[in-house]
Amino acid sequence: MDSLEGTTWDPKVMDIPPGNRFLVISPHPDDDAIGCMGTLLKLHDNGSEIRIVYTSMQTGNFTPDERLSEINAAIRESEILNCRLNKTSFPNAADLKSIISDEIFTFEPDTILVPSPFENHDEHLRTFHAVADLLENDDSINVLMYEVWGALMPNLVVPISETMEKKLSVIRMHGTQMEDIDYVRMVRGINEYRAAMNRLNGYAESFLYMPGKDLKKMFRV
Repeated sequence: MDSLEGTTWDPKVMDIPPGNRFLVISPHPDDDAIGCMGTLLKLHDNGSEIRIVYTSMQTGNFTPDERLSEINAAIRESEILNCRLNKTSFPNAADLKSIISDEIFTFEPDTILVPSPFENHDEHLRTFHAVADLLENDDSINVLMYEVWGALMPNLVVPISETMEKKLSVIRMHGTQMEDIDYVRMVRGINEYRAAMNRLNGYAESFLYMPGKDLKKMFRV
């Protein structure tokens, strides 16, 4: 058997991602906290412009007011206050694209964060597809794909040890969403794994970074 030595490759490690104006598309209020909050906190501390868009609000064994109270508490905890919330169930494809398109037009981001196409969640995938459709002919916006339910193969890793505890504090605000899954435990595990796999101490978040116009071509969506 031929040796496999030398066939692996390492993602680029950066203190913060490239860009100045970051539009975060979060299918539900907590996906951003799980997938990229450590990085968002670093960007916020760096003075970057950030807007977070929650395209729907979860329903379940809790009232809308209870869930809204949690969402607002998480926003206050993060101190990233430029947030937009669609207080309805997940929108259809046309409405979803309209929501995201309006935010791109008004905020004028140079970078969009969105769940990756490797997510094991239909509404996360629909969100990715909407962004891919909107950016197909746009060569001015780059995309940072983040992981929530599905692991991706990253080309960019951001160390987040200094913001990890605050990230976990933000996640804890979403108490009703942790009745079935311990997101704090899950996030500690994946972020420690991402750091260890890249020979870093502590914790890290991983991303797939590329020009937005290449999304449809790369993933054939």
